[in-house]
Amino acid sequence: PEEVVAMAHELGHAVHMLCHQGTLQEFDDLPLDVKELPSTLAETIALQPGAMVNYARHFSSGGRPPDSLIRSCQRDISFFVRYLQNTNVALGLHGDDFDPDSASPQELRAVAVSLWQRYSPMPAHPAFTPFGEDAGLYMAHGPNQIAYLLCYLRVDSILHASRGASQPGAGRTSPARARDAAWSSADFSGRIRKQLLDRAFSGQRLATVLPILGSAASEMAIGHPLPPPPTNAVQMFGRLARAG
Repeated sequence: PEEVVAMAHELGHAVHMLCHQGTLQEFDDLPLDVKELPSTLAETIALQPGAMVNYARHFSSGGRPPDSLIRSCQRDISFFVRYLQNTNVALGLHGDDFDPDSASPQELRAVAVSLWQRYSPMPAHPAFTPFGEDAGLYMAHGPNQIAYLLCYLRVDSILHASRGASQPGAGRTSPARARDAAWSSADFSGRIRKQLLDRAFSGQRLATVLPILGSAASEMAIGHPLPPPPTNAVQMFGRLARAG
């Protein structure tokens, strides 16, 4: 469902821009956790079972997908645990407690694994590195990735608000409802932006301890598994012709 999620996400951005009453510059100046909320809501709705049965079809028979397949596409607790693990790696390595200027590649990996391990129910394999998962991508985003996690939490509270209101005892404040209200409060958002989203984090300094990105890559005994990219159009089309 990755293509559907991507399409719904960008559609959410488009609808948000069409509904925005200000100028393009004013839209661009919105906080990241505000700009990403409609798109996150759109992609989450697209994965809801009630929505999937309306557009998902088998490529040859045209039939609807079985319930087991729809359930496998849902974002369960494992999705959010992985998201939390990888986000914690990115935030930890961009934080003040880690100094890439004095760390070796081995120390970088050890710190990254310990940050990942904090939210893991099982110990990491000795050969495991979080950079092989989404943590490597989140490194480029730095603290901005927390805005997307915040959007997922808000979307979950929005989609479950009506369900909670219809349940017995909904008039009483439960810990879950109080937590949802905190995630959506202006005070919480302001603190997140001040501490993370509005701060300047330099990702370039981490390249000094990532040999694959630095000059040490040329000294590695094992070369890159893929051929070098074409440098001109003639070379590119020639390679495509040979591949075909």
